[in-house]
Amino acid sequence: MNKRIIRRALIISLLSLAGFFVLVTTVNQQIVHQQARDLRRVGRTYAASSHDGVNRQALAESEAAFITVIPNNPRTTRQKVMADALRGNRDAAFVTTVNVNGRTEQAYLFQNKGQWVAVSRFKSSVWTTAPEQFWLLTLAFAALLAAILIWLFRSEHRYQEAIEVMSHNLDRIRRKKDPDPVILAPDSPFIPVARRINALAAEQAHLREKVAVRQSSFDRLIDNLPLGVMLIDTDKDVILHNHAMSQLLGHQIPQPRHSYLDDVKTYALARMIEHTFRHEKTHHQELTILTTQKSVDASVIPLNQGISRLQVLVILYDVTYLRQVEKMQLDFVGNVSHELKTPVTAISGFAETLLGGAKNDPATLDRFLGIIYDESKRLTQLINDVLTLSRPDSNQNVAASVALKKLVDDALHNLAKVIQDKQIRVEVAITPDLLVVTDERKLTQIVRNLLNNAVFYNRLAGHVTISAQVVDHQLSLAVADTGIGISETEQARIFERFYRVDKARSRHNGGTGLGLAIVAELVKSMDGHVAVHSQVGVGSTFTVTLPVGEGPHRG
Repeated sequence: MNKRIIRRALIISLLSLAGFFVLVTTVNQQIVHQQARDLRRVGRTYAASSHDGVNRQALAESEAAFITVIPNNPRTTRQKVMADALRGNRDAAFVTTVNVNGRTEQAYLFQNKGQWVAVSRFKSSVWTTAPEQFWLLTLAFAALLAAILIWLFRSEHRYQEAIEVMSHNLDRIRRKKDPDPVILAPDSPFIPVARRINALAAEQAHLREKVAVRQSSFDRLIDNLPLGVMLIDTDKDVILHNHAMSQLLGHQIPQPRHSYLDDVKTYALARMIEHTFRHEKTHHQELTILTTQKSVDASVIPLNQGISRLQVLVILYDVTYLRQVEKMQLDFVGNVSHELKTPVTAISGFAETLLGGAKNDPATLDRFLGIIYDESKRLTQLINDVLTLSRPDSNQNVAASVALKKLVDDALHNLAKVIQDKQIRVEVAITPDLLVVTDERKLTQIVRNLLNNAVFYNRLAGHVTISAQVVDHQLSLAVADTGIGISETEQARIFERFYRVDKARSRHNGGTGLGLAIVAELVKSMDGHVAVHSQVGVGSTFTVTLPVGEGPHRG
């Protein structure tokens, strides 16, 4: 017989016996506790009836108990036993177990009128109190245990038969024959089956290893491709995809087989797939994914052409960045051309007018030369701004200790005439001893461009506030004005190159439209960020946050 089934039967038997022992012990404890309560009751009856002269012997017989008065000098065996139990326990009444004449009794000892009295009975148990019920319980337990063991052995016999059938089936599989059908319990232990499976696995291990290596390499290749890949079978279910495809489609593609229409929500792409299934021809098109608004170069290729199991391979290449760069280049060239054209046209026109005879009028000559000078400055500023944005070393930072208030004062000095003409009140809330370690050239350009905007776009008799503080090596520089303000719809675009909120006013003020773009580019190169809070007609506040080193305070 199987050692495992013998061990299981032995364990069940031991556990059952332990359970029966616990049950009997619990019942015995309850009987003992009940007997103790009865002895206390008899003791209280004795104490209460002693005043009436009730016969102690009659009370003991009626309660089937022994009542023993314990004298100071005990004489009888019972008195001596009770006196021995009383030693060391003279503080309060108590229940104990004693042995009188070879029989175990349970006794309740208490004081009555200054004298100790013992009320005792033979100690009860389940087999003395209810012997018939005890033997019935024992027989029922034995019958139940026997039934469990019989069921266990029969189940094991069925398992053994199933194991033999499964072993035979595995042998047939190894010989490349179809197995016989068999119905087995899912939780049955099949050690022989495991041995047959191991033997079969050993023979096929080399082949499986090669397949696994190839499959793993293929999965890694597909999953790490920058192209979105999806394979659709003849039932139009997705059987293969990679992470890039999930990102392009804008949601996680589930692993189980499912219809490709659950993932492809773009009509143009779905139409390409359907046409490929219908005509078995490759389709190529650039389109925009509906859910993510990404521009992709889509190719839909039929596989296994000419057979019933046609598959379709979908490849998506993300060209969003390329199209954005192309648009930026076209916009930049167009804006630069337009911005260059305006001052060049002005310089050329006024110079031609002067050469045509207007130079003979001193007042006209001075006015036209001033215009030519202003336009040349505007042209120079535009060229400098373009060079700043395209400079190859824009990401390189040269750290130096910078006195922030002096840097702001120098920038305001260059704007002194405009500030005076527009009657703008300027407040610099920066302590003179604030020193920071950062790239001075870039920080100077940031401050100058922010102050230029705050002054040029401000109203007459407006107000400009410049404040700064350093917290945890982070410089927070804020420039607030009371100018025209920026609407919420335009705030997202103000850092684009050549974008102007008020185009007419910007050109009149000589702005190039590159100031905030330069600020954003320089702040990004310094690992910082710039934020704007603005309200139309109220004003704007630009806040630049930069990581800096804190220099020593000057005395």
